[in-house]
Formats: sequence, structure tokens, C-alpha cells
Amino acid sequence: MHIVDLLSNRRREKTTMAVCAVAALELMLLPQSTKLSFAKRILSAAYLPAGRMTHFLDDFKEVRAENRRLKRIVASLAIERERLLQFRDERERLRRFAAFKEEQFYRLLPCEVIGRNVDRFRTVLVLDKGANDAMKKRMPVLSYEGYVGCITEVFPSSSHVQLIVSRNNPVSCIDKRSRVVGILEWKNHSAFELKNVGIVEDVEVGDTLITSGFGGVVPKGFPVAIVSKVSKAVDGLSLKIDARSHIKFRSLEEVFVILDRIPWDRGILFDPLDQQLYENAVRSETPEADDRQVEADGAQPEADTMRVEADSVQAEMEQ
Repeated sequence: MHIVDLLSNRRREKTTMAVCAVAALELMLLPQSTKLSFAKRILSAAYLPAGRMTHFLDDFKEVRAENRRLKRIVASLAIERERLLQFRDERERLRRFAAFKEEQFYRLLPCEVIGRNVDRFRTVLVLDKGANDAMKKRMPVLSYEGYVGCITEVFPSSSHVQLIVSRNNPVSCIDKRSRVVGILEWKNHSAFELKNVGIVEDVEVGDTLITSGFGGVVPKGFPVAIVSKVSKAVDGLSLKIDARSHIKFRSLEEVFVILDRIPWDRGILFDPLDQQLYENAVRSETPEADDRQVEADGAQPEADTMRVEADSVQAEMEQ
């Protein structure tokens, strides 16, 4: 060992050249496939950190750009929401000046259908809610698809709903597109007919018929049926308008009863808790903090991957 140390200290350059020459000779004597494999390992070990760093920087730039785009979208949505709130307040002020009634939300009571009575002339459902749950006669009843009927009888723990698929239960409707008003009456199954519509009125196939709100019993705006056929009536003065409902009245299992109405300022969309969640969502952080956070989150997995791959390359070279 003393002789080796002496040679290394005194003739370091010659010793290095000798070692390199021996290594070169050994490499020259190796098969061609082994040489290529060894060269690939060396190049992989040399360029792996640089490649990983390049990919990391590219991903980091993409994440930062996407983060900035999302921030712009959130800011635009926040501005648009504030504009809509201003339009809502302005609209309500104008309605008050014109002595119009303020629009309101509705408080719905979910009910389960526990019975039904179906005959040729009417269909009645039995609900599991009654007077003990603040149910009253003539309350409107909705399904997921639209208006289905109203309460006709109320008992302490149950109530009856007469559906619109009944002979004596017409509904005042408006064409959602042209605002033409008519009376919708049931014919059979899911077929209806819109009556009292003049021949000069604008009604087309595919138009949606919604409740008109006339009479103050059924609220305005709930879908009822879709126009399926428009033709001239026999009298020549009115239109014969056929409509169909997509609601499956015979298979209703859950319905919603409108108990009362809630003013705009007490509506669900403007609940204080929802407002706080909204403010937390749109609160913007500084771009530098976001960039540092993204860099910190992405650097740790990349470092772990580089460490594992470097260890595997070293193990292969030792073998």
C-alpha cells in the first residue's frame, strides 16, 4: 500500500494515464454489444438529471400558466356575479316602482307517494305528509320534471293530490317562446290539448308550455307539456293544439309540495354561509406565492424519481 501511495503522489499524471490506458484496452477487448450497453448507461447517467430538470421546468411553466388562466376565469365570474346581483336589485326596484309583485323563491316539502287511485276520469295520489306538516288544500305539487297537480284533501298524517291527468283539472298555460296563453286539458294517457287559442296566434311544434300563474294558485313558470301537433280547428277560428307530457304520472314515487314563498333576499342563493364560501373561493393569492407552492410541490416527486433512477443505474454499472 505504501508503494501504491508513493507512486500516486509522485507520478500522479503517469499513473492516471496508465489506468486510463488499461481501461481503454479492456473496453476495446469487450464485445460490440457490451460496448454499446456500457456507453448507453454512461450517457443515461450523465443526461438523466438534465432531462428530468427540463421536463420539470416545462411542467412547471404549464402549471403556472394554467393557474393564471384559472385566476382570470374566477375573476371574470366574480365580476359577472356582481353585475347579475346589481341587475337583480335594479329589476326589483323597478318592479316596486311599477307596483309589480316581487318575485320569490319557493320552499318545497318532499313527500313520498304511499298510494294511488286511478280510474278513467282522474288520478289521485296519496302522500305521506298531512296537516301535521303544514299541508293545506290547493297547494301546488311538483315533480322533478314540472307541475303535476294540487292538494285536494288533507288529513293529519296524509293528503291527496289530484293530478293534471284528470278530466276536471285544467291548467292555464303559456307558450314559453311566444307567450300565447291557453287552457291545457287532459285527453288520455300523457296527451293534452291546449284550447282557447286563436288561429292567428304563434304556436309551433316543440314549444314548451309552462304554467301561467293566473288565479294565484299555481305559480308561474313550471313546465307542463310540449306541443306535438298544431292544426286548424273545425270552427276555422281557433287552433287545435295537441301536447304531450314527458312526466310518467303512473310511476311517480316522490313529489314536492310548495308550502310558501321566500323573498329574494332570503333565498338559498344568497345564504350567508354560501356567501362566505364564495368569498373564500374567489380570494386571490399572490402569483409569487402560488409559483413557489407549485415549485415546492413538484420538486419533491422529481427529486425522488431522480434518486431512484440514479441508484438503479449505479447498481447496473457495478454488476
